[in-house]
Amino acid sequence: MTTELTRAQLLGLRQRAQLLTGDRLTVAGTAERLLALQGQDLPGALWSLGLRSGSTISEVRASFDRGELVRCWPLRGTLHVVPARDLGWLQLLTADRARASMRKRHQDLGIDAASENAARNSLRAEMDARGETRRLTRAELFAAWERDGISTGGQRGAHLLWLLSLDATLVYGPFAGAEQQLVIGTEWIASTATLDQDAAVRELVRRYLRGHGPATLADLQYWCKLPLTVLRSAVDELGDSLAGVQFDGARHLVVAEALEAREWPKSASTLLLPGFDEWILGYQDRSASVHPDHADLIVPGGNGMFRATVVHRGRCVGLWSKTTTAKRTRVVATPISGTFSAPTLREAAAQVERYAAFLGVDGTLRVGESLLT
Repeated sequence: MTTELTRAQLLGLRQRAQLLTGDRLTVAGTAERLLALQGQDLPGALWSLGLRSGSTISEVRASFDRGELVRCWPLRGTLHVVPARDLGWLQLLTADRARASMRKRHQDLGIDAASENAARNSLRAEMDARGETRRLTRAELFAAWERDGISTGGQRGAHLLWLLSLDATLVYGPFAGAEQQLVIGTEWIASTATLDQDAAVRELVRRYLRGHGPATLADLQYWCKLPLTVLRSAVDELGDSLAGVQFDGARHLVVAEALEAREWPKSASTLLLPGFDEWILGYQDRSASVHPDHADLIVPGGNGMFRATVVHRGRCVGLWSKTTTAKRTRVVATPISGTFSAPTLREAAAQVERYAAFLGVDGTLRVGESLLT
């Protein structure tokens, strides 16, 4: 008999899977749990890792500096934070499909095999000229390409960088201050997990469900963009290590061990999540945590830009923004509807202190007017 979950149970299980209920792993262990975290907003990605691991921003950056984590484009054509050792098998599954999806755009930009090879050769020459310091910023890479007659205008530079990332020629690795530097991934990544294609699909399914479940097959397919037939086969092959549960009339999958605990996990009280956090972005159907009437507030106009959210017991109840200087971060938290309850407000203030400690500054909270009257 399939277990029927309440909304609270679903959200509690998801938050425990995503390390949002107080369980703590290292920064690298946190990334390993989630496999890939949306990373196009770098400050937000660092907070996603810091919030879940209880680490400071310096400790999160140090994990990149040690080569444990990289930032690259393994999924959906978008930057993600990935454990360095997992990048190779993940790109084995996604790189060819990603390249094919951009073929027409690259034709329009005048990018072909010859220009890609020229960019690759220019990069290696620039790295060789730097001696032992084989790293450079995006601006330095683009300047080198322009110097060598490779145009970076009209998004050509960004697409060439993306192409060179598909085989880990380029990844974002160590930090120089607050800026992340590009390195040659095949040199930088010290240890790589090797999986054949079928094993890699099974690993992706298992890791996604361990770090996001319960989730539907549609959620999984949205997240990784692999064919549903391939994902269904992997689910079947994983057998009893996965379990099926029901929520709101839909079958959800979860790693079986997540259901073995004697008590259902409770959702975290109040959290300040960055934009693009996996709590929102990790699922195609977000209605369990975001009221459908409020979705446009989080992603205005459906433009793909996800705003930072105030989440209470798994449900999005507000938005927040920040202004940060060298000594202070000022947070404005705005309820979506009505006002924040007194407990939510107290917990939000505690979260501001936590965020400020992550940055190493003082923090203050101000409450804005409701977004909906």
